[in-house]
Amino acid sequence: MKIIDDHSHIGNFGSWARFDFDLARLKDQMDQFNIEKTFLTGSHCHDNDAVLDAFQKAPERIVPVAWVKPGEPQVLGDIRRYVEREGFRAVKLHPLFDAYCADDTIVDPVLDLAEDLGIPVFIHSGHPPYSLPWQIGWLAERHPRVPIIMLHMGHAHGVYVDAALKVARRYSNIYLDTSGTSMSVKIREAYETVGPNRVLFGIDSPFHEPSVEIEKTRATYLSEDALRRIYHDNAAELFSLGD
Repeated sequence: MKIIDDHSHIGNFGSWARFDFDLARLKDQMDQFNIEKTFLTGSHCHDNDAVLDAFQKAPERIVPVAWVKPGEPQVLGDIRRYVEREGFRAVKLHPLFDAYCADDTIVDPVLDLAEDLGIPVFIHSGHPPYSLPWQIGWLAERHPRVPIIMLHMGHAHGVYVDAALKVARRYSNIYLDTSGTSMSVKIREAYETVGPNRVLFGIDSPFHEPSVEIEKTRATYLSEDALRRIYHDNAAELFSLGD
């Protein structure tokens, strides 16, 4: 079964992580696990040129995503440049790493521009006080025409995962990403109650092992057609990737 990974990284991860992940390793991983395309971000909000370089070297395999920090003076200009000139397909926000609340009004100009450009926004979830599912829900309520992919669908805390599903059922512009989430049964519940077109498969390389993420999704015991939607078709349709 072909796979689209909607969430992985490239770059040098220092400090607490202490490892590198380059394009060669990413391509080897994609070959090993039959990953057709990877949505790629850098190691931090000022690392988008590393993503651009990878995209230019492997345009058929990489879908570039710009990680930005709301409130920086150049942020809107950077988004326009990466999207309009360099072919980036989405924006990523990481409230935890960049220390702002997901529902803060500082985020609104980024979402407004995303709507103007017709691109989705990825948002990290699952860590208080910055990126809880209901904060992302309040943001989605203010920007109903922007597709928002809630990365990790609440992450590893069962209460937050349950909240991610409740929020997504309330706001139809929220999509749920499976990377790093803790419960196969909740991925199945998301597919059945949020919607079959609003669950996207992700790995979050290099922080998570592809084989674990793939098998965790397969352990939902959904039908092959349903798994095909999660692993591949939902991302392909949302981003108009074609065959």
